[in-house]
Formats: sequence, C-alpha cells, structure tokens
Amino acid sequence: MSTAKEEQPTGHQPRGGGPQRTPEQEALSARIQEHQRSAARLTKAEEVKTLVAYSTGFGVLSTNSKKLEGYPNGSVVGFGLDDAGRPLFAFSTMSAHTSDLGADGRASMTIMAANFKGASDGRVTLIGDVGRVPEDEIEAVRTSYKVKHPNAFWVDFGDFSWFRMDTIKAIRFVGGFAMAGDITSEDYLATKPDPIAGFAEPIMTHMNSDHSDSTAAMVEHYITGGAKVDSATLVGVDRKGMNVLVAMGGESGKLRLPFPSPADDRKAVKDRIVEMTRAAAPPS
Repeated sequence: MSTAKEEQPTGHQPRGGGPQRTPEQEALSARIQEHQRSAARLTKAEEVKTLVAYSTGFGVLSTNSKKLEGYPNGSVVGFGLDDAGRPLFAFSTMSAHTSDLGADGRASMTIMAANFKGASDGRVTLIGDVGRVPEDEIEAVRTSYKVKHPNAFWVDFGDFSWFRMDTIKAIRFVGGFAMAGDITSEDYLATKPDPIAGFAEPIMTHMNSDHSDSTAAMVEHYITGGAKVDSATLVGVDRKGMNVLVAMGGESGKLRLPFPSPADDRKAVKDRIVEMTRAAAPPS
C-alpha cells in the first residue's frame, strides 16, 4: 500500500521491480497518496512533545564516558519533565553516568513511544547539556519528577542528586520507516502536548474491539473511494484525527484518517467518530 510521507524517505527504499500493478491499482494508489498529502495531522513539534510527555518515563541516557575516554556510555534512566518539557533526573553518586556528567555535561536522551515495539514505532532523541539543579529549584523539580514516578521514594536518599537537561541543542524524531526529521528546540519548548493522547488508548481499544467494521467503512468512504479494505485497526488518535493500520490487497500500511474538524476533548472525539461513522454507513 502506498502512502504519502510528510518528508522524503531517509532510506529503506525497496529494490528491484515488484509485481506489476493493474491500471486500477495504480489509480487507487494515486488516490490514496493524494488524500494523505493533504490529510490534517499534528506538527512534528506536537508529535515530539506528545511522545515525550506520554512516554513511560524511561529512556536511554548517553554520556561521554569518563572511564573509557572517547566512548559513549548508555544507561537506562527514569526521567520527569518540567513545564517546558526539559528532562529531569535523580541520579545516584554511584552511577557511572553521574560521574560522566560531572566531567562533561554533554549528553543525549533517547525516548521511545509508550507503545514502542519496533522500528516502525516512534522515538525521539534530545541532545543537550545536563547539569545539576540549583538548590533553590530542587523542591519544584522533585514535585515535577514525581508526577511521572510517584513511587520513586529513593530520590530522597542522601546519595541522590537532581539533574536537568537545561539546554536542548538538537532534537531528532523518527516516526517509523522512512519518516524522520529534525525539530528545533525553540519549537519543542514552545509547543504543548496533544490534549487527546492521555485517553487515546481506551478509545482505540474500544473501537478495535467493538467497531472495527466502522473503522474500515470510514477508510473506504474517506480514503479509498469505496475500494474495500481487508482490515483497519486504530493505532493512534490525536486532536486532528486517527492513524489507521490498513490491510488491503496483500499490502498493509499506516494511513491518516483526519477528523472533519479538530477535537480538543474526549466528548469531541466521540462526536467526530460518530459523525464520520454515520457518513460512511451505507444507505438504508
């Protein structure tokens, strides 16, 4: 299944010729691509801010190793976020990365989407300078950290210190195969997470369990022009629409199914889905 990408692929191009398509299949592919090019979606900055905000609160911190000079040191660490979206950390003095940061604060933090299972799922790398939090800011940082890790009692042990990625120099976002791009730190810091992401999972679970036929009908109505799909599974919901994993004619891929207008709360999402389901229903 051919889908339009917001950015040019960065590799992973199929080699060689593949099975020949019929003129009808080519026309359908062109229709889908045309729809996807103009489909409403979050900005890259919104996608990144949302992924980070609703992640598991764990990621891979890479520091410049003090013990093995010239080599990176990767550690799985917990993190919280301040109001701007800068990562917050509580590190033990016994950890190698704490020693590394004491000598060189340059680091990167790789964060995977909460539902990350493989290369087709989103991840973000924040690159910047990590330093100790000033004494007069520690209580506020502790409170923010515990939003993500409410049971992290160990942060109050005497050998733990607070750190923050004070300056974010660069951000790399990978949304899946052949979908990648850079985000400016200014755009990231100024952007708010998507308001729907906090309850997207139960919406998707309900639709996929009880109304997958309605999702397929919406894809056929809005995207394929009536051409039948084999299956349609919601894999993402945000204020501007839904991402659907569609299987059709032996191929599969993620397609964007936008809402008629943005939805900023749970009721609005339900209203948009009901509206679209009714529009896609066959005439009685």
